[in-house]
Amino acid sequence: MIDLHTHILPGVDDGVETMEQAVEFARVAIADGIRVIVATPHCKDGFYVNDRAKVLPAVEALRKRLAEEALEVDVQPGAEVHLCPDLVQRIEDGRALTLADNGKTVLLELSLTQYPVELENLVFQLKLAGLEVLFAHPERIRYFQDDARRYESVIRLGAYGQITTGSVLGVFGSEAMRFSEELLRKDLVHVLASDAHNLRGRPPILSEALTAMEPLVGQRRALSMATSIPEAMLAGREPVIPPVEDRASRRTSFLGRLFRRSL
Repeated sequence: MIDLHTHILPGVDDGVETMEQAVEFARVAIADGIRVIVATPHCKDGFYVNDRAKVLPAVEALRKRLAEEALEVDVQPGAEVHLCPDLVQRIEDGRALTLADNGKTVLLELSLTQYPVELENLVFQLKLAGLEVLFAHPERIRYFQDDARRYESVIRLGAYGQITTGSVLGVFGSEAMRFSEELLRKDLVHVLASDAHNLRGRPPILSEALTAMEPLVGQRRALSMATSIPEAMLAGREPVIPPVEDRASRRTSFLGRLFRRSL
């Protein structure tokens, strides 16, 4: 499996703090069947300056340490790039890093609570520049939660969505869980990633969420969201996306399963 969104690089944002923690982070991911980890530190003005010149050497240092520990996992560079009006220019000059440094796919982060300005226009500009847009955790974005049609509109423009394991499993509350189910049912999210920040509350584990998603989208589609689709995005190719299976008679809501587990 491929974990396309993680905060494994030590000491660069609000994720892993030390190299030792990063090593344990990788061990946990490997034990879950993850073979590719994309390091996507926050890239946001005034908070985290994680441009290409900073991220690439940090990834190389982590790769070296993991090799010394005989941990077989491929760490790829990337960034979770916060929304900004000059994003195309930032990607071109290296201030904003694309996934796997492929110059093609940008993992785009919106504010969880503040409404963006002219989002559709920005997505159009990115597409016009030959870039692919992957929205980070849209199920947790208030702007989309308040009106799902806003999210549907950017997907129709050719963007993709990355859903988070914690949302699927209820870690981020019932609203994010409910909206996750809606987006999955409507075929509006395409990648599952952990967005892991640590080993306790937000670990790099995909398997549990994949199992929870299967009744909603089918086994083939669920697995593709952690394998073939992120693989294509890292390679800069347009992904082949299997259809969501029509299994309505067998579907059980996330909230219903969560309630039963609590009994």
